[in-house]
Amino acid sequence: MKKVGLFALVVLLLSACRSSVNAEDLRIVCPYVGPISNTYQDSNRNLELKDHSLLKGVFFQWVNTNRYQWNTFLYQSSDINYSDLWGGHFFFDYYLNATEQGKYVVGAGTEYLLIDMDAQNHIAPLSDFKMKNNILVPYIRFGYRFQINSANVKTAILPWLGGEHQRVWGDLKTTMDPPGPAPATTTTVTIKDDSDYGMVGLNFTATIFHMLSLEAKYYGSFNSDDYFSTFNSMINVFFTRHVGISYRFKYMEMTVGSHSYNIFGIAAMF
Repeated sequence: MKKVGLFALVVLLLSACRSSVNAEDLRIVCPYVGPISNTYQDSNRNLELKDHSLLKGVFFQWVNTNRYQWNTFLYQSSDINYSDLWGGHFFFDYYLNATEQGKYVVGAGTEYLLIDMDAQNHIAPLSDFKMKNNILVPYIRFGYRFQINSANVKTAILPWLGGEHQRVWGDLKTTMDPPGPAPATTTTVTIKDDSDYGMVGLNFTATIFHMLSLEAKYYGSFNSDDYFSTFNSMINVFFTRHVGISYRFKYMEMTVGSHSYNIFGIAAMF
């Protein structure tokens, strides 16, 4: 799955580098800041931690209306569930047979999350609790984007199917100090898990009077044992052709818990 996804992404990027005649290129960059909530779960150790903090990030998107779009978002949060959180995604969609009524979409991308935890003695009866957890999720997808346009409103609906590979790796170190005369014991564990999932998703976008853009996306990742939901939404309001404000929401479920954020930023289009 990982090799197939990487090969597909390379092919799409090379194809997108060709000339795009009669297509409009739009680029958006937006720094964001806002609250994030995180839930960390470890059923093997009966752990469930919930906390919130401040998220900082930057988003960039390049859209060629006839050929492709790609976007990336990098973000970071400190001191949440005794952890530093680093994450980001990169998505690329290539358009085929584009018409006024719609176009086929072939896409590939990846999501990455690093949880660097140092809980010290805050998780009783454990002490000196340290963990690094990496989550990498490459995926591929295919769908058809239906385009519905009027004089002042452009809307699009994209149902799609795909597949992803979720890889989790890292290490954990902790000391157990039971009550009584029993000696403390230190445990070091290597974290490693690889799983494949099917995906089904639905995207909706709308642009109104070239000033207001709305976006809502949902997809589920599933196999015979699990089902994880991811939901994204975005609202951009542009006061001029180049400057506006942006709001973004995301909720994401993972094997190690979930996180959600509400972030705000100043968007620049060029």
